[in-house]
Amino acid sequence: MTAGPLIVAVGTLLLAGVDGSGPYVIEVLPGSLLQGLGMAVVVAPLTATVLAAAPDALTGIASGVNNAVARAAQLLAVAALPVAVGLGGADYADPGAFTDGYRLAMLACAALFALGGALSWATIRNDVLRS
Repeated sequence: MTAGPLIVAVGTLLLAGVDGSGPYVIEVLPGSLLQGLGMAVVVAPLTATVLAAAPDALTGIASGVNNAVARAAQLLAVAALPVAVGLGGADYADPGAFTDGYRLAMLACAALFALGGALSWATIRNDVLRS
């Protein structure tokens, strides 16, 4: 639960440096692979932790809530992130403004992933899955 978000943060930092000057394999692929690896490392333990923390009679509800929260967070990120980094209507047509907004968004996401990793390290008990 700690390593996954930190791996995703590193991948996101790599993607913040994408400027189109190099080939895909060098510029985009490493960051994308790290993001995918990090998400694979975090999603299974997160789901297992959520389901293990719920009483047996409520595991279906816990699974549904887990999925609903994940989908809502994805929608919120897509809708709110551009606004949070200052991208608006005409900025999407201006390559310079769009690039600046993209970099700022990637840095903000990397910081949030790193914060998530630190928060999980500090707050998630290891004994939940042993019950």
